Amino acid sequence: MTAFIAVICGLKSEAAVVRETVGGEKVRIGISGADAARAYELARVACQDGAAAVISVGVSGGLDPALAPGDLVIGNEVIADDSGEHYPADKYLLKTIQSAYSREGGNPGPRGSASAAGDPGFRRDERGRATGVLFGSDVIIQSAKHKAALFYNHGAIAVDMESHGCARAAAKFSTPFIAIRAIADPATRALPKAALGAVAPDGSTRVLKTLFEALKAPGQFPALMQLGSDSEKALATLRRELPAMFERLFETLDL
Repeated sequence: MTAFIAVICGLKSEAAVVRETVGGEKVRIGISGADAARAYELARVACQDGAAAVISVGVSGGLDPALAPGDLVIGNEVIADDSGEHYPADKYLLKTIQSAYSREGGNPGPRGSASAAGDPGFRRDERGRATGVLFGSDVIIQSAKHKAALFYNHGAIAVDMESHGCARAAAKFSTPFIAIRAIADPATRALPKAALGAVAPDGSTRVLKTLFEALKAPGQFPALMQLGSDSEKALATLRRELPAMFERLFETLDL
């Protein structure tokens, strides 16, 4: 069997970026539909099939106010919402990811920027990429208040809904794990209610359902448009950064 990296995404749009930029026989892509249990199952099967590594890739919600839409985040640890367990990233994968540079370069972002609590809960490299703790949630984190609580209570800089499932499966099989995420909705912005049921179990976007919900309260449309724009920024960041990162990962894992 050909060795491969298992890449678990929450959304079809995220998987499309991975397929477009690093797809091939060296990568097996799974789509969880933003569901941690499904992410765990996809990663578990991949580990049993001999995956050389499990990588969570996709967009995230910001928890640290110093992070802006489009910022790249590398998770050096994932905290699981349901159990409180901490899953550290594989140190060799982390070093590999941090040493990879995109040809176009990244968005350096603010240097030494301060969050609401003082210093940011992450460190940026010279390309502006942030490394810090991720929070894996089983529910959508909608409000800015809830985001702030996760930041202050756990020191997590970003949140998603599949990294902890991936990390748990990888830990069970002693398979190297890391998460590569890009910020879509920032810490200071609440998600519009119409967006809460937007993701289908197969990872597609329920466009008509979302629009119907928005029509019940048309004031949500500006926030929905902003979320869409910021999500595109996050996907563009992944599209730019993933090729160089995976090229180095293939070398490190001898694929």
